[in-house]
Amino acid sequence: MQLKPLSYQIDVAAKLAAAEPALWAWFQSDQFAEKYKAATTADLLRTAIKLERGGVDEGGPNGRRYTLAEKARDALGLDAPITLYQMQDSSGTPNAFLIYTTGEIVIAFVGRILELLDTDEELLDLLGHEIAHYKLFIEEDGRSHTVDRLLSWLVQRDHCPPEFAETWRRNRLYTEIYCDIGGLVACGDRDATIRGLVKSLADFKDADASQYLKQAEALMATGPGASRGTTHPELHVRALAVANVQTLSPAAFERLLRGLISGPIELGGLDLLDQQRLGDLTRLAVERLLSEPDARSESALAHAGQFFSAFVPLVAPLPPLPNVASELAASGTDYLAYVLLDFATVDDAASRAAIAIAATVADELGFGARFRELARQEFKGRRAILSGLTARAA
Repeated sequence: MQLKPLSYQIDVAAKLAAAEPALWAWFQSDQFAEKYKAATTADLLRTAIKLERGGVDEGGPNGRRYTLAEKARDALGLDAPITLYQMQDSSGTPNAFLIYTTGEIVIAFVGRILELLDTDEELLDLLGHEIAHYKLFIEEDGRSHTVDRLLSWLVQRDHCPPEFAETWRRNRLYTEIYCDIGGLVACGDRDATIRGLVKSLADFKDADASQYLKQAEALMATGPGASRGTTHPELHVRALAVANVQTLSPAAFERLLRGLISGPIELGGLDLLDQQRLGDLTRLAVERLLSEPDARSESALAHAGQFFSAFVPLVAPLPPLPNVASELAASGTDYLAYVLLDFATVDDAASRAAIAIAATVADELGFGARFRELARQEFKGRRAILSGLTARAA
């Protein structure tokens, strides 16, 4: 199994590079990289203990740690030198983190993580996870590092647009899954990866991988929804991702991750990709509606021009649209339903025929019943309009 960026990471990078070219160029620049390097390494020697490799025979505990780190590095296809540190503050949650410095892999251990992970496979997994962060940041000309720096800078600004904040959050979650996969690649043992996650996150030395995986699967049966994590997904999300990455096809695994991390499109929680997708679905629904002559009134065309610049209606009806109901949360469904209602009733003279077509479009998209429910609520008593709802898609 090779470690490759996830679709979300690839798509976010492409979106940011296209949408914010000036910011992208700055955060990609060598000038910024030097400032970043200085800022992230300034306090290291003051706050941590450098782990020396050991004597000539390298037989001590640090020698083993370096040997395993190099094994993890090699498994991930890298060759940079490695330096390990133990943070002086031993009260923190057991953890490890990468201190990103170009040309050197620097990993710091926190708390009693080295005590908890007492097998070679578990430590290999932890080291592989942190080295995967380095791999992600240096490959493709540092594209993912540019994404991380740009989004991290934006979310610290006053009045950061919410779609950028949500993109920052989700990108962090997907990155952790990517690195969990990196740990699995390094150690080659699914149970060791899951066990290491449980040990570190719960600070529980006697963790059992198979038992926790059963718990995670039982939780999923209750429909817990998408991850609410801020910088890391919940433990059950990470365990399920690790458990399925080698058994599912790449496309099926990406769909699993979308359900675990992003969830359906929610109007109040859009990231940049959801925002674009919802805009595309809006245009598709409007184009489909106005491709029908009975819905293509002058008022409706003028209304479309307020939604989309240079809107040009199609002169022939479009084919039926795909069912997208599974992509949408309730708020996303209602938004599209109201868009269709808005266009169907913008011209009173055409509204009876137009609402029948709008109902058909809603049926095609997968939310016809909800569209009719909203129409009856909004136009209660207006029989001339509501009579068009008797037409249903086959």
